[in-house]
Amino acid sequence: MRKIRIIFILFCCQQLVIAQTPKDLKSTIKEATIFTNGAQIIRSANINLQPGVSELVFEGISPYTNIASIQPSGKGNFVILDSRHNIKYPEPADNPEILIPAALQHKIETTQDTLNEINYDYDVIKDRKDLYSKQKDMLSNNPLMRGGGKSDSLPILKDAMEFFNTKMNSINVELQKIKREESKVLIKRTQLQTRYNDLLAYKERIISEKTSSNAPIYQVIVTVSAKEAVTGTLSISYICSNAGWTPSYDIRVNDINAPVELAFKANVYQNTGEDWNNVKLKLSTNNPIKSNIKPYLSSWYLNYYMPVSAYTSNLQMGTNAPAAASYEKLDAMKDEDISKKLPSAQLASNYTTEVQNLTAMEYSIELPYSIPSDGKYHLVYVHNQDNISTTYNYFAAPKIDKDAFLIAKLSGWEDLNLLAAKANIYFEGGFVGETIIDPNIIADTLELSLGRDRGIAIQRKKLKDKEKEQIVGNSRSKTISMEVSVKNNKNTSIDMVLEDQIPMSNDKDIKVSFDSDNFTGNYNETTGMLSWKMKLKPKENKIVNFTYTIKYDKDRNLILN
Repeated sequence: MRKIRIIFILFCCQQLVIAQTPKDLKSTIKEATIFTNGAQIIRSANINLQPGVSELVFEGISPYTNIASIQPSGKGNFVILDSRHNIKYPEPADNPEILIPAALQHKIETTQDTLNEINYDYDVIKDRKDLYSKQKDMLSNNPLMRGGGKSDSLPILKDAMEFFNTKMNSINVELQKIKREESKVLIKRTQLQTRYNDLLAYKERIISEKTSSNAPIYQVIVTVSAKEAVTGTLSISYICSNAGWTPSYDIRVNDINAPVELAFKANVYQNTGEDWNNVKLKLSTNNPIKSNIKPYLSSWYLNYYMPVSAYTSNLQMGTNAPAAASYEKLDAMKDEDISKKLPSAQLASNYTTEVQNLTAMEYSIELPYSIPSDGKYHLVYVHNQDNISTTYNYFAAPKIDKDAFLIAKLSGWEDLNLLAAKANIYFEGGFVGETIIDPNIIADTLELSLGRDRGIAIQRKKLKDKEKEQIVGNSRSKTISMEVSVKNNKNTSIDMVLEDQIPMSNDKDIKVSFDSDNFTGNYNETTGMLSWKMKLKPKENKIVNFTYTIKYDKDRNLILN
């Protein structure tokens, strides 16, 4: 009987040891919530559990994971006991055999041999060049050529000059040939050297890929308990850095009588070390890296001491603190999860579900995307907004720019939940430029500049015949009249808002008066701004005028532009 008990105890211990052996899971990334700075990843795996306690290992998670953010969850009749982060360092293989493709190795060797031949040819050319250069120097420095001989005579000098000319010409011809040969060889050597370096870099890349198995493996180990053999799904979520997104818009106007079409896009990037393949994306305007703790102001003292209140976030990316999990919370999570049925996989159409939280906007992209870990921007279409209530008018400030700008005014824009972003403008099927969408305004309508329209001609000029200048005592007065003409060269009627200005004075000795007689626009006495609202029929031309007088010290110069 005692032997039977011992055997039973040993058998239980053996089963316990077997149960405690970590089991690697084949997990995939199912969902990624991308913040403006960082991303939350959800990995899932199907599991088969035996009775008892098991350790399940998720491998290949991002090395930039915030360890404190790791959260396990599951669906099935089991209890999640614990989760922890782990870094596995594989043992390096002894003398690993790295196989390089034979074709690549042959190219490297052939290119190296050719490069050696080119270098030999270059050395030969260089030696010939040095030889002729030395001959040239010797000939030039010969005492006879320099008139340094003691027994010089005219016949000897004449023979020497002929020899010098013949020999020097021959040397120069050879040096020119060598120069051309040297240039050709150097070009060929540079090309071969570049080719050789590229082949070596490619070889090193292959070696690096084959030896990457020695790199650290980042893991999350989840401990679970089951009373009986069960199947289910185990998931982990975690936040990692090196990811984010920026919004952008496409504004399309097909006709000024049609509403604006607004396409919302996201430029998504990630370099987390994990490729996102066929993953459901969510875009969030939240920033988990930024502190969510409200600031506190302390007293401000002016007696040589002023404390500076600072607050920091408890969320630190890349910390080494282990993730703590509450058994009660996880057990409650388990009870909640197992009460639900496993969701069925489905391929959604290309539309976005928009959810507004208390502190952020979230856009759920139903169409799966694949985004590699390359740090490059990848375009994700969020949604299109059609039939936006829009009115159009043209605006011009010819003092600054003589072109007319088409302005779209969007009413009810608050319901669109727009984000501050750049926008590409397309008018009548063509790209016209960029603008900025700034939703941080309190106006009832959102104005968008849709670009210049060359179909409206505007001229602004000074009327010389109405300009007056006179001096009375110590004062000089100058009257200036301006004329602005607007012509609609389009085939449709337009609404135009025209703005100009008169100068304002911040010096008591400078006085500005505005002539309101026959003025047809609106004048703001506080800012000096002038404005006209007009409707122009096709080919119609309208002219507006304004006049103002400046009175100032006659002995001082006043800058007028």
